[in-house]
Amino acid sequence: MRRARRAAYTLVEVLAAGAIVSIGTTAMVSLSSTLMLQEELANRVAVTRNYQENMVRLWQLGLSDVQIAALMPSQAQNAVLQQAIYGTPTLVEDGVTTINGVSMDTARCTAVVNISQTPGAETAGASFTLTACRPSLLADLRTPAP
Repeated sequence: MRRARRAAYTLVEVLAAGAIVSIGTTAMVSLSSTLMLQEELANRVAVTRNYQENMVRLWQLGLSDVQIAALMPSQAQNAVLQQAIYGTPTLVEDGVTTINGVSMDTARCTAVVNISQTPGAETAGASFTLTACRPSLLADLRTPAP
């Protein structure tokens, strides 16, 4: 009888082991949810930066800000853009700058990430400003807009 009692676990040992397992499980669930939130935020940043870079590329090709707004996908009709971008990205032409003796047009494109976890709501997150240059020669060669 004494040998059988020594081989078994006591209630205190079982409770202690259960507590350790539950603490570990809670930590894993918390880490998992944090990683999912970080992945969602990284995706929103990527979508916002991609939209912003495409606006700048169109401007560098010689399009005006009105033409760019007409070509870019509408946020109102795209759920991914609605969820990722806060407000409307803006492209502002700064004028002419001389860089290493070359006359360049410059512009700033600003976009803000939406960090809201609530669908349909917007909360401003990080603001990204991208400065772009294009040769002023493009303006001389460009045909006038209709």
